[in-house]
Amino acid sequence: MTCRQRLAACAVAALCVACGGSSAAPPLSPSAAPSPSHAPSPSPAGFSFKLNGISTSATGTITVTAKPNQMTVRLQITGLQANSSHISHVHIGSCQQRGNIALALNQVVADGQGGVDVKTTVPATYPPASGTWYVVVHSGPDMQGSSASYLMCGNLFA
Repeated sequence: MTCRQRLAACAVAALCVACGGSSAAPPLSPSAAPSPSHAPSPSPAGFSFKLNGISTSATGTITVTAKPNQMTVRLQITGLQANSSHISHVHIGSCQQRGNIALALNQVVADGQGGVDVKTTVPATYPPASGTWYVVVHSGPDMQGSSASYLMCGNLFA
């Protein structure tokens, strides 16, 4: 170390001591970075899709959250008839090319203002291994007569 380098090191040490620091602390290397905080990691992001009214002005959102061997389907709807009840399913295909029921979802029951926020967790993998899925909210509480017709529909793909 040259005399000039020693003088600079002593000046830095004196400055650290004068400011309440310790001259024994090693200098930070340019590559040293502070360790990350222990904040919780964010929850897995869900996939969001539009739930469109067919014979209603109601609108909604479908959120699918996938985990290994299970998925949660959340339906958030506004504008349904107050206190109405509707059966819902995941179907194979699309709203444009309808197919059979793949998975049953929880009953959609509107509150006094016509709003719904219902979640269903099913033992299925999303996205499906083959083909496509879509969600249907039927017109009534069961699959009898006119209750079986589609009230709302939303594809589970872009």
